[in-house]
Formats: sequence, structure tokens, C-alpha cells
Amino acid sequence: MHSGKHNSASRSVMHYLKVLLIILMIIFLINILVSSYTISITRQQNIENISNTINLYIKETQQKLNAIDHFMIWTVKHDPLIEKIEESKDMSELPKSIWDFRSRVDDFQYSTGKEYQFFLALKKENYFFNSSPIKLSYSDYKKMKNFFWSEKITRNNYENLYTWTSLKINNTFYLYHLLEYKNRMFISLISVDDLLKPLNEINLGKHGEIIIENEQHGFLTSSTKNKENLENNSVLTTNLNFTSDITSLPFSMHVSIDHFGAFEKVMFAQFSLISATICISLILFLVILYIKKKVFNPVIAFSKNLSVINKNNEIIDFEKSNILELEEASQHFKNLISEVKKLRINVYEQEFEKKQIQIDFMKLQIKPHFYLNCLTTIYSMAEMNLVQEIKQMSLSTSKYFRYLFQTDQNFVRLEKELDHINDYLSIQKLVYGPVFVFESHVISEVKHALIPPLMLQTFIENTIKYAVALDDYSMISLQIGKIQNKDDDWIEITLKDNGPGFPAHVLSKLQKNVSLTNENGDHIGINNVLQRLRLLYGERFSIHFTNRANSGAEISLIIPFLIHEE
Repeated sequence: MHSGKHNSASRSVMHYLKVLLIILMIIFLINILVSSYTISITRQQNIENISNTINLYIKETQQKLNAIDHFMIWTVKHDPLIEKIEESKDMSELPKSIWDFRSRVDDFQYSTGKEYQFFLALKKENYFFNSSPIKLSYSDYKKMKNFFWSEKITRNNYENLYTWTSLKINNTFYLYHLLEYKNRMFISLISVDDLLKPLNEINLGKHGEIIIENEQHGFLTSSTKNKENLENNSVLTTNLNFTSDITSLPFSMHVSIDHFGAFEKVMFAQFSLISATICISLILFLVILYIKKKVFNPVIAFSKNLSVINKNNEIIDFEKSNILELEEASQHFKNLISEVKKLRINVYEQEFEKKQIQIDFMKLQIKPHFYLNCLTTIYSMAEMNLVQEIKQMSLSTSKYFRYLFQTDQNFVRLEKELDHINDYLSIQKLVYGPVFVFESHVISEVKHALIPPLMLQTFIENTIKYAVALDDYSMISLQIGKIQNKDDDWIEITLKDNGPGFPAHVLSKLQKNVSLTNENGDHIGINNVLQRLRLLYGERFSIHFTNRANSGAEISLIIPFLIHEE
């Protein structure tokens, strides 16, 4: 019985060699399929990303061209500054009138960009001058001026919209929009290179390019590519066409994507992986042949010798030596896995403790920030015998610091944070007086939600510091609502003010996620809040810092909607 059981569980050495070869072939085929699929997915994602970027660019360009059209129509017909230029009697009045008109155009350029140039011509006075900074050389300017003074171009009255035409000066293509009204001729001009500049950062590969085409000059580029090449697609090249009838732009766009050039490293890595798999498979095959010759064949020969011995009825006891070694190796491996699991648990606990220490440290950085100002204010009130104000200041300050010293959790209820903000603002009103108004709109559904403590107070403190001035009236608005996205609930927090807004260098760092803290410790509060948000939420939050169109700063924050016992 033992002999039959042993034979049913045994396999020949050649059987295991064949199984190993089959496994190698399967691994090789899977690697090729995965590499091909990866290349295909990379190519498709590249096409989608570029298409989305182009569509955003088209939408923005449409808005700019529409804005320029309406601006030009109103200006050429109604702008009183042009009337002043026309009515200027001598050269003492003309420069001032032209300067005022240029300032008007310069203000408008903030919404469209300096790449759009403007020129004004008055036929009766024989005036032709730039209304915005010139980006052309003097020789190009003279050619452009002669072109617009000529009678070869089509004049458009102010009712005609979206009439953008191409112009070529010294191998450089431009698009221009010309409106004529009575004695006036108003022109907007932009080079094709400047028009496409927002798309320069798109990775189209070494041989990829973007070409503009219109009815006047065809392809507005010096490239030698023809239309047939732009319409042919291949595995490594894709051509996207955005025609004018689809985009509503006065030109069509042809985008040629060189996938191999754009993702050369990825392609090379995939091809290298396939080549490495082939090489490894070949090497393993040679190794198997070597092992078969040097190891397996002697084992087979040894087995035949044992058969001969058994036929001679000689007793052989192997004591399961091979199985014992495998069992010992398996036991060692199990022990190793157990030790690795313990090590991972220890590392996880250490990382968790480290994050907790970082959170507590950042809380301590925030707490001492307000101490001395409160004490100094109370001292000043005592010198002026303002007993009632001292009582109110002491009560608000006591409640404020009680909240700070009792806040040792990672999260608190939103309503507690709002009460703390009211205490803080009460202190600030006693310090500054009635120079600012705070408005809050919080839906009742989110008041019991949990947020990091001192988060809102830090942003409002920053707003008070930089937006409130003693010689002006400031407005601070806080809006908190609830939104749902991807089956999850989120809290949306928006803080606005009508102050001077973020300085340009500060806003740039905030938008690029660069630390604001310098040697003097400025902006440490905002940095602490951002670090706490990352530690508590990971990637499950979003925050945006912007300057509003009219005036003031705006902070928009979205965090998960959490509810549990503190």
C-alpha cells in the first residue's frame, strides 16, 4: 500500500521540465500582452489629455475673441476718448488724448493678455498709431501700417462680428480684426505664435506640432507638412482636427501627436521589458538544460540504481530527508513572514505616533500666537479706566484661551469652532473698533460635522491681519455648505473679504503648494493648517487660494463630511 501511494504522488523529472517551459512561455505571452496594453492605454490617455487641453484652450480663446469684438465695437463707435483725439487742435493736446486712450486699452488688456495689440487710425487726420505696447519690429510695423492704409483690404463696419483675417509679414503670420466707423478704423492684431503660446507646454513629442489653417492663407506656418500628412493616423502618430465650423473660431486647428517622441522613455521601457523577458527566457532555458545535464540526469541515474538495489531486496531508509529539508525551509519562511509582519506593525505604529506628534506640535505652534496682543490690549484699557470694555475683553479672552487649552483632539464639532471664531472676533472688535463686518452663512446640517480645530480661526485671523485697515470699512464673509460627489458627502467652506487680496508672490506660492514660512516665521499659521489637512485627510481634500475680480481674497476649501463622537 505504501508503494502504490508513493507512485501516485511521484512525477518524473522530465514532467517538471515541461511544466517549467510551459510556465515560461505563458509568462512571456502575458508580458507581451501587458506591454501592448500599457502602450495602447498610454497612447489613448495622451490623446484624451491633449484633446481636453485643446478644448479648454478653444473655449478660452472664444471668450477672448468675443470680448475683443465687443470692446472694439463699443470703442470705435462710442468711446469719448477717440473724440478728444479727433478734436485735438494742436500738438499740445494730442499727446495727452492719445495717452488717455492708450490707458483705456491697456486696462482692457488685463483681461485678454498683452499679446493682443491694438491700433487706431483716423483717416481725416491721417493718424495711425498704436493703442497698446508694440511687439513688432519697426520694419514690420511700417509694413503693417502700409497694409492697413491700403485699399486692398476689406473694410468691416462695426456691426460685423467675428471677422478675423490672416496677414503675413516677413514670414510671420498674424490674425487681425478691423472695424471701421465713419472717420475711425480700429484694429486688433495678434501673431499666430503668440496665439498658440498657451499650448506650448503640451507634450506633442519631437515631431508633433500644432498648425492653424484659414481660408486666406491656408496653413499659417512655415512647416513643410501638408494636409495629407495631417490626416493620416498610425500606431505612433495621431492627428486631431478642430475645424472652424465646430469650434466657432475664425480658423481651424490641426494637432499632430508624436506618441513615440512624447513618451519615448515609456516606449523604450516597454520594449526593453519585452527584450529582457526574451533574454531571461532564453537564459532560463539554457539553465534548465544545464541543470538537466548536471543535476537531473544524475538524479535519474541514482533512481535507477535504487531500483536495482530494491530488486535485490536490500532495505533502504531515506528518512524523508528531502521532505524534511523542505519542511524546515518552509518553517523558516513562515517564521520570516511572521517577523516581517511584526516589523510592518511596528513601523506602522511608529509612523502613526510620528504623525500624532506632528499634529500636536503644530497645534502648539498656533496656541501662543495671540497671547501678548490680548494682554497688551487689556493693559491699555486699564490705563484708560475702560472698566466695561475690560470685562468684555477679559470674558472673550478667557473663553478664547479656554477653547485653545481644551482642544486636544484631532477634530472638533463645527459649531464649537464657530463659537470660538465669534470669541476671537469679539476681541478683534474691541481692538480695532467697528471697522469690519463679519457675515456667516452656515447651513444647520453641517454644524454637527467634525473639522480640525483652529482651522477656520487661522484663516480668519490671517484675513483680519491683512485685509482689515483702520481707515477703511472691511467685509468678511464665511459660507459653509454641504455637497455630494461620488456617493460621498463633503463640506464646502468659502471665506471672502474685500481687502487688497493676496500679494502676487504669496498667491503664487499658495497655488504652487510652496511653503510660505520664511526666517521671520511669517505665515506659519497657514502652513500649519495645510500640513494638518494633509496629515488628517491625506489626498481627500482640496483648497484653492485666489484673488477676486474686483478686490479681496478668496479661500475655497472642500473636506470630507465626518460625523462621530469626539
